[in-house]
Amino acid sequence: MRQLGALLVLALALAGMAAPAASAQTIVRAADVGTGTLAQTGSQSPALRQTGSQSLAARSSRAEAVPYEGGPVLHSNRTHLIFWQPSGSGLSFDPGYIALVEQFLTDVAADSHSTANEYGITGQYRDDGGPAAYASTYGGAVLDSDSLPPNECLEPVLTGPPWTTCLTDAQLQTELLHVIATDHLPTGPTDIYFLMTPRGFGDCADSGSSSCALGGSATGYCGYHSETASGVLYAVIPYNAMPGHCQSGNPRPNGSTADPSLSTLSHEQAEIVTDPLGDAWVDSSGNEIADVCITSYGPTLGGTGDGAWDETIDGHHYWLQELYSRVQRACEPRPQPDAVAIGVRGSGRTIQLTGNARVPGGSVASYSWSYGDGRRGHGHRTAHAYQRTGSYKVVLQITDSAGNWARATRTVRVTPASARDRRHARHPARSRAARSPGSDRTTSR
Repeated sequence: MRQLGALLVLALALAGMAAPAASAQTIVRAADVGTGTLAQTGSQSPALRQTGSQSLAARSSRAEAVPYEGGPVLHSNRTHLIFWQPSGSGLSFDPGYIALVEQFLTDVAADSHSTANEYGITGQYRDDGGPAAYASTYGGAVLDSDSLPPNECLEPVLTGPPWTTCLTDAQLQTELLHVIATDHLPTGPTDIYFLMTPRGFGDCADSGSSSCALGGSATGYCGYHSETASGVLYAVIPYNAMPGHCQSGNPRPNGSTADPSLSTLSHEQAEIVTDPLGDAWVDSSGNEIADVCITSYGPTLGGTGDGAWDETIDGHHYWLQELYSRVQRACEPRPQPDAVAIGVRGSGRTIQLTGNARVPGGSVASYSWSYGDGRRGHGHRTAHAYQRTGSYKVVLQITDSAGNWARATRTVRVTPASARDRRHARHPARSRAARSPGSDRTTSR
């Protein structure tokens, strides 16, 4: 569907359905005046891709896989949060809301390159430069208290929430760019900004649109992502915990009104990474890798009832929708894990190591070894000479073709060379001929 003179891609979060990290610091900003100076900067989205709603019939008739249209993906990403709590508006975030969202993106960053959660699926999508790897860092948060500009839209009376504040995407972009400029925040090609708004803060695609936050199952959305005219990648995540809307009826494992918004945030982040400009992994109807799984949630990992969770990320629990796996050709909560093992041969102080790995639907991109004595190596097979006898923990880390990591460890015990080993060093040919199967003096466990 086309609006704003550009492609409006429905990203389908069923708005009418009830249903190692970088250190960072939250910046608290005083109210700023005169944001209108940036009103013309990036005032129209090249492509507004929404987490909204689409009929079940339309979803069921889509192609199973999301095709590649030739555009770029993000090979890594750095996330930033802007919590807009306008001074003098009476609008504010619920207690604990900001802290939980910050915790979530910190956890996502800390678990980077893991196959233990849904973000590990993004690396199955790639461009000519490599995978859309699960390689995230968290850049920090801004608590924005700028005053509200005048309303330029209206939430749908019959289907939307009873919110009287309503800003258009152009107005939200203006504020986003103002905060970035004022706080001297980075705007590199891999920086992603999430603009979070509190309960009572509505938004619409434009002043004449019925495509609005939580606006109902026909045209409403739970969030969307886009880019400014200057190339800043961003997503808008409105308050999702309104009864009868978005994921409000889903479990809340953290007991927070922020829990429903986290599923929308993860949805948008995965789609920005795999389709930042709307021309990479997207089908002809505008569906991206989270859209096609909008009603799919993984099996419960723990908890019961409202406290259940289906994802554990860096030790914390969340309830998130699934992503489409190209390998398993289905909506999945996480990719299949890689299997890694270490083979050991050798005698005396020199050992030969072999990495054995199985990567479902992919391949091994690299092998990295830590020999346990402070030295490192690379390659599928490697030999290492230890300077001293003793026990050493050998660690093998593989990077697979999706950019995910898997590790194996094995302890080897290096013993003094036997007389036969010493003869082998002086007379290799004769020693090989005399060697027996029991001559291996390097053991492992």
